[in-house]
Amino acid sequence: MLERDFLMRMIAQSAKALGVIMGLREQKKPDEALVLVDDYLSRELRLKSRIAMGLSDDNLLKMLSVGDVVNGESVAVLSAFLQEEAELLSDLGRTEASVPRFEKALRLNLFLLKQNADPDNWDTRPRVDRLLASLDGYDWEPETYRAVMDWHEREGRYAEAENTLFELQNVSVASNEDGTSFYQRLALLTDEELEAGGLSRFELESGLREWNSLLKGS
Repeated sequence: MLERDFLMRMIAQSAKALGVIMGLREQKKPDEALVLVDDYLSRELRLKSRIAMGLSDDNLLKMLSVGDVVNGESVAVLSAFLQEEAELLSDLGRTEASVPRFEKALRLNLFLLKQNADPDNWDTRPRVDRLLASLDGYDWEPETYRAVMDWHEREGRYAEAENTLFELQNVSVASNEDGTSFYQRLALLTDEELEAGGLSRFELESGLREWNSLLKGS
């Protein structure tokens, strides 16, 4: 009970701090806001954003775990502050620093959804939508494409998952396993399930042929 109360207080304090940071952004005080981001993360999570960005997602999640259980509240807070930091850096024209932070925040949020570990009333899905909008028009890291592809597939958006697979291929030469396992899973679905996800059986088979052709030419 005490741990739960602590986590709820952290979420409430985080929301308040984010409000202050967003206010500074509106006042065109990005440098002050960036200091607050790092100060808050250092105080509450004992973690600076540059350290978080230097860690793989797996190692970062281990840092935010108690035993073998990931602390969803800590992941949610970190992702929200990385997102806000990315917005501030974007305002300053520092795209090379903002895009990786948007990506990291997106992957962390998708992890929370996959594990059903996002805090109550945290609006994780709207956060994902905003992150995708912020990343529109940029090339991503392969791990981001894979996370988004997995999310679309789990949500039953098969056409969008397939589009993400081909985007991955366009930017980084996806592995044979990326596509083969995807098409094998979808081949097990009924025609009705496929069509509900935006793909017909014919389109699925055509996509597989195109995928195989791309791999032969790469």
